Parts: sequence; C-alpha cells; structure tokens
Amino acid sequence: MKVLILLCLFVNIAISQTLEDYVKIALENNQELKAYKLQIEAIAKRIKQVSTPSDPILMIGVINLPTNLNFRSDMMTMKEVGISQMLMYPEKYSLMGRMAEKDYEIAKEIYESKRLEVIASVKMLYFEIYYMTRAIEITKRSIDLLKDFVKIASTRFATGQGIQQDVLKAQVELSKMRDELIKMETERKDVIARFNALLYRKPMDSVYVPDEMQFVEFTKDFDEIEKIALENNPMLVAMGKMIEKDKVMSQLARKELIPDFEIKFSYGVRSAIDPSGMKAFDMLSFSVGMNLPIFFWRKQNLKIQEAEISISQSEAKYLAMKNEISKVIRETLNKIEKDVRLIDLYKNGLIPQAMQNLNIGLVGYQVGKIDFMTLVDNFMSLYSYQIQYEKTFSDYHSKLAELEMIAGTRLF
Repeated sequence: MKVLILLCLFVNIAISQTLEDYVKIALENNQELKAYKLQIEAIAKRIKQVSTPSDPILMIGVINLPTNLNFRSDMMTMKEVGISQMLMYPEKYSLMGRMAEKDYEIAKEIYESKRLEVIASVKMLYFEIYYMTRAIEITKRSIDLLKDFVKIASTRFATGQGIQQDVLKAQVELSKMRDELIKMETERKDVIARFNALLYRKPMDSVYVPDEMQFVEFTKDFDEIEKIALENNPMLVAMGKMIEKDKVMSQLARKELIPDFEIKFSYGVRSAIDPSGMKAFDMLSFSVGMNLPIFFWRKQNLKIQEAEISISQSEAKYLAMKNEISKVIRETLNKIEKDVRLIDLYKNGLIPQAMQNLNIGLVGYQVGKIDFMTLVDNFMSLYSYQIQYEKTFSDYHSKLAELEMIAGTRLF
C-alpha cells in the first residue's frame, strides 16, 4: 500500500512538471551559470580595489653605520623609520574605477546571454522530446494498422482473391516500420539524456510531455523583433559596454602623460655625542619624487593610439554584430513563416486528404477495385505526413525559442 502511494506521488510530481518547471530546474542547477554569477561577484569586488591608492610602504633601517658597528662613533649614524606613498593624479583612480565598473556590467550581460542560451536549449530539447514521443505514438498506431493490412492480405490470399506478393509486401513494410520504431525509441532516449544533462539530473530520469501541445501563435514582424533585439540582446549590449570601456581607457591613456608622485617621510635617531658633549639632534627627512614621461613618443603617445584603435575595433565589432543579429532574425522569421504554412497544409490539407484516400483505398482493396501496392502507398503517405507534421510543429516552437534568445527577452 505504501509503495502504491509513493508511486502515485511520484507520478503526480512527474506530471505536474511543465516546460517552465524544467527551465527553472535548469537555471537553478546549471554549474556554468553559477560560475558566471561568481565571476560577476568577483569583478564587483575589483571596482574599489583599482580606484584605491596603493598601500604605503613602511621603512625601518640604519644609515651610515661604521664598519665597527658603533652607533656613537659617527655623527651621521642614524636609526631611521620612515613611510612612503605612491600617489597618482586623482582622476586616474576614478577612470580605473569606471573601467572596472564596465567590466562588471559586461560580465552581467555575458551571464544573461548564457542564461538565455540555457533557457533556449531546454525549450528546444523539450520540443524535440515532444516530437519523438509523438512520432513513436504515430508509428506504433501505424504498426497496428499495418498488422491489420497483413491480416487482410493473408485472408484474401487464402481465399484465392489476392496474391502472395501482397502478403510479403505488407510484411516487409511492417518490418521496416518496426525497425524505424526501434531507431526512434533509441533516439528519444539519447535526447532525454541530453535534456537531463542540461538539468543536471540522472540521464534516464523521466521527462513529461503533454499528449498534445498547444500551438503558440506568433504575430510580431521583423521590425518589431529587430528593435527589441538591438535594445536587449545581451552580447550586443555587452559590446556596447566594451566601447564605453575603451573610451574610458583612452581617457586614462591621455592621463598617463601626467606624472605620478612618490612622497617619503622619515625620522632618524642619532646616538652620537657632539663636540659640546650633548647628544646629537635627531633628523627629519622629507622628499617628493615623480616619474618623468620623457619617452612619451614611444610609450604614452603609442598607448593613446592603441586605445583609439581599440575603440574603432569595438565599434566595428558592434556594427558587425548588429548586422548578424538582423540577418539571423530575418532568416529565423522566414523559417517560422514556412513552418506556419506547412503546419496548416499538413493539418488541414494533406493529412485529411491522405486519411480519406487510405479509407477509400482500404474499401477498394477489399472489394478488388485497387491493388495492394496502391493501398500501401496511401498508408505510407499518411504516415509520412503525420510524422512531418509533428516534426514541423516541433521545429516551429524551437525556432520561437531561438528567436527569444536572440531578442534577449521573452516574446511569447
């Protein structure tokens, strides 16, 4: 009884899992996504680091100690303690902080791109599982129907109304369909394994798909989708952030012509006795140093030129990506439009017509008006159209998931 209750609970849990549930599981379990999220957190910690001056240096030492190691024999012998600090032009710290902020923003967009990729992958594999499940069901029903054809052909042959070739033909088609069923079931297991791997589950965990999936109507046109994608596509947004970062880098490169400063302060303790018999005064030291960019035409100027080239390079990549996104959107919409027309053709044209032809052919064969080859051809046409319909239906929804990934936001 307890086993039965647990089994019922398991079945209810499995049935309750929708596509959205699977997407949620994938997003929660995906380790690559977690790595990207941790990378964002790490980069966030870098912003204050780079915009903060370097640590001061504490110095402790001895100055002018004679070789006899006597601290009193020479007036200039001192025990010294000091501190030094490197300081840059204040705007440099601000610019380095802004560059780190751009790295942080870029990392967030890369994470979002990966998240959308995971969602699209889950949906596309889910639709493929749905197609394989439907194809297997259609094939099993077709095998049962073909068995009836074998019986009919055998009966007609036994009564002298048919020929043995019809029986053999039916048996061959039946064997071919069984072979196709074995391949489909194996392929479905492979797809389920890939799907579960994406969700970080055991390869053979069950995946629930509905008996019949609702057709999702999509009406947005190219201009609308392109506008959404150019505003929201994470990789395009990241490339825009890269241009902004390169511009900040260019500003920083120009500030490299401004020298950096090193400030030093030290206190020296003397132990020697001066000629008047008094202890020598302790000494204070203070100095300011700076780097001199005297090789600016070979270093700083070239760095500025390098930064300008990086800006042009990033802008070119940005425009190329925009063009590629527009192209992919156009191609995907063309495929979606084609699939919509095919779905309507199969559902409202070819399948009903093929089913009618098969029914008429079956009656005709039983009364001897058509041959068995024609009947089998009608049967195989219906089977082929049903499989193609399910494949096109799956491809259509997969293309919607792909379009959603490109657009960078939910579209349906």
